[in-house]
Amino acid sequence: MKPKITVLTCVYNGMPFLKEAIDSVLNQTYSDFEYLIIDDASTDRNVAKFIESYDDKRIRFIKNEENLGVSKTFNKALSLINTQYVVRIDQDDVNLPDRIESQITYLENNNNIDIVCSWEHIIDSNGNKLGQWKRSLDNYGEFLGYVLIGICPIWHPSIAFRTKSMVDAGGFKVEYTRAEDFEVTARFALKRYGAAIVPKYLLLQRQHSDSQSVEFNVEQAQMTRRIHIEAIEFFSSHVDTKLVSDYLLLNINRGSIKFNKEYLKRAYNAMDELFDNIAKRQKLSIDELSSLKKVIYRRSGFGIKYTPIITKLPTLIFYIVFYILSPLQVGNAQEIVSKIYHRFMSYLNIFK
Repeated sequence: MKPKITVLTCVYNGMPFLKEAIDSVLNQTYSDFEYLIIDDASTDRNVAKFIESYDDKRIRFIKNEENLGVSKTFNKALSLINTQYVVRIDQDDVNLPDRIESQITYLENNNNIDIVCSWEHIIDSNGNKLGQWKRSLDNYGEFLGYVLIGICPIWHPSIAFRTKSMVDAGGFKVEYTRAEDFEVTARFALKRYGAAIVPKYLLLQRQHSDSQSVEFNVEQAQMTRRIHIEAIEFFSSHVDTKLVSDYLLLNINRGSIKFNKEYLKRAYNAMDELFDNIAKRQKLSIDELSSLKKVIYRRSGFGIKYTPIITKLPTLIFYIVFYILSPLQVGNAQEIVSKIYHRFMSYLNIFK
């Protein structure tokens, strides 16, 4: 009987941790799967020799003739897979024994969910725990809310998904290098695909000097911002995209003179229009809309939620109340304190 699951690992060099990753797949409590390993033209010839040394009929090994990169190799894998589900693991991570069983059981019990991830322990090169990634995702509104504030709510090192959903979404887009995981997640959200987080630690994600997981550079930040803006534009061409984006990403200088009652009113009206467009286009339930707003207010602060009330207050009280209701960025807080200090010192100098 043909397996219904393909486990996928895309490899490029990575010999130091490869054995631990592969063994963690082969020793799962659920064992009926195909294991597709694609070597993306590693410069280390020992990689192919090592993988070929495994005597396990579940392994299907393919080697690229040239280096294609993460996105193209992932898409190539999709074209070769004909099982119902895909479970992905990176070459330097470690599956906990019941990962496949737990994630596939969740997908089979929830037909409205297309992609899942799980809680993860973060480890170093020696396997020592550095921390953990743990988040909940209650409904579609929360899923979309995270995308709108530029945060990827699905942690891709531990993803499992329905093959058809990923193929229909189009796989990874090569032009979004370094943010391809967030971009495809955003597309899932905009297409109203279901996402969930299995509330269980099922992966040890390794962070080390050579791993992509600790790289965050200007290019990635620019791509993330681009995806975030495209998500806002998807719901309305009339909304002031830059205004909403700046506000949601806390990219405004709240200590500057430009931030005032009128600015806040404009941001409030743009956000209100955006919420209305999303609710209609995505046919959000009351709970989903409430969850979406909760995610956004948790990021941008409740100052914008109560704009109609606080903008009627005297200017000085307005600023005090707004900052009480809104998260202060450290840089802004320092700037405000600095301005108060220098203004105070200037007054003292007058009386000298």
